[in-house]
Amino acid sequence: MLVEMRSPVFKEKGEERPPIKFGEGLNVVLGKEDGAMSIGKSSALLAIDFVFGGSTYVKSDGVKHEGHHTIFFTFEFDGVKYYFARETGDPNTIHICDFCNDQYELTGNSYTKDQYTNWLKKQYHMDFEGLSFRIAVSSFFRIYGKKNTDELNPLQGIPGQNMDKSITSILTIFDKYKDIEIFKDSVTEHQKKLDAYREARKYRFISDLVGGNKKYEENLAQIRNLELQLSTLMEEAEKGHTEEEIELNQKKAELTNKKLSIENAIHSRERRLRLVSMSLEYGLYPTEADMSALQDFFPEVNLKKLYEVERYHQKLAKILDAQFADEKAAIEGEIAALRQQLDMITAQIKELGFVGGISRDFLDRHSELKGEIDALKTQNQAYLTLKDLQSAKATADEVLKKSIEDILREIEGILNNKMEEFNDTLFATKKKSPYVHFNAYNSYKFETPDNTGTGSNYKGMIVYDLAVLFTTALPALAHDSLLFKNLGKDVEDGIIRIYNSTKKQIFISYDKQADCRPATQKILEDHCVLRLSTNGSELYGRSWDTEEQTQNEDEL
Repeated sequence: MLVEMRSPVFKEKGEERPPIKFGEGLNVVLGKEDGAMSIGKSSALLAIDFVFGGSTYVKSDGVKHEGHHTIFFTFEFDGVKYYFARETGDPNTIHICDFCNDQYELTGNSYTKDQYTNWLKKQYHMDFEGLSFRIAVSSFFRIYGKKNTDELNPLQGIPGQNMDKSITSILTIFDKYKDIEIFKDSVTEHQKKLDAYREARKYRFISDLVGGNKKYEENLAQIRNLELQLSTLMEEAEKGHTEEEIELNQKKAELTNKKLSIENAIHSRERRLRLVSMSLEYGLYPTEADMSALQDFFPEVNLKKLYEVERYHQKLAKILDAQFADEKAAIEGEIAALRQQLDMITAQIKELGFVGGISRDFLDRHSELKGEIDALKTQNQAYLTLKDLQSAKATADEVLKKSIEDILREIEGILNNKMEEFNDTLFATKKKSPYVHFNAYNSYKFETPDNTGTGSNYKGMIVYDLAVLFTTALPALAHDSLLFKNLGKDVEDGIIRIYNSTKKQIFISYDKQADCRPATQKILEDHCVLRLSTNGSELYGRSWDTEEQTQNEDEL
């Protein structure tokens, strides 16, 4: 549990406040009895939320006016104390501290925010499948500024959370997520298969012309028509040909075409080889005889100069000779590989032997019909595969929804029974209690029947929070003073008594305690951990909304 919180910016009458000590059960931040505003009640609760891993405090008025600062705090679990420091300027780092001579000393070790909240989750024995410690705790720290005080929708624990996610949060905090995980995994797996199939269609690894049921039926009709044409073609042939004969002829035709293609490739490379061989044999530079012949035609030619140029050509020729030799070897290798392929194909053709004379027109038409039939069958098979995948995914979805709804009915009964129990303690005569009803796996309704007044709605939200606190592993909750403004005295007294009946930590801010009945006043006073007031007794030792403060800020 949280046992201490302190910060250099928490001041009273100009001096740093002593550490705020927390205990089991109820912990009260008391404001002025006249309900004075802007003294730091909400900021104190946001600071507590901050040490539980929250982030709203970073944007609070306390940081805005006091600047970035560090909050030091201590948790205790199983008799062992753990010391930490968290800076508003670097909220993602939670520093691990030693405690010596009443001071927090940084050890140099730290947690990230996620590591820290996971550590808290384990310490509070909430290491449930699918549970986020922050979402779980934050949902029940209802503090001004966190935007989760919607009394008409108390299951929405964090801003923008839809019904589906709210219900998932309830499942995880009741440690029921593990009971549906296998069904969720099944849905995920079927969705992956469906996505993979669609990707294969997108890149045309399989037919992308799946169509719908109408297209499927049209394909069936067309397949029947093409198969009839194929049958007629076979019957009208001068000599009946078996499918085996046709297949062998087609195979032989394909091999013959490949043979011709390879022979052409060999001939092309042999022509290149002859040219390269000629270049190696005769060279690309003039001989001595060529030089003499040149002088006969041009007596005045400068042979010395020509011989100097020729020496350069000879050096170049040596390089070219090496390149020609390499090219010759490469071409000879290609020809050898092609002749090997040619020998294999020739052997396959020879192995087929004579398979009967079948006209080219017949083979072409037969191939055309068979190709169309196969293409249409492939399209239809793709359609059937898609339908099977979609059906399997839909079935997995239904099984998941059914399993969630069964669990929600169980949770609904637990919460409604506990809310009714608490509600009965708030009134002298029995009144209808708030209740939650899960309409479906992703839909719910929360209300107090026949009573939609503001006070009733806020009472319903508080009672709901308490029901969750008392029936789950939720370790703590926080309620700001704004939640109590519209409650009747009987209701307020009863809620304070419920707060006081548990050892789980409850943090509340409260003012106007003078209006409470004596027994309630005593509970509030006995559990007061921080008293705030005006004139230097605000949380930060000053008020920011005075005229003097405003003028100073304007001057700056």
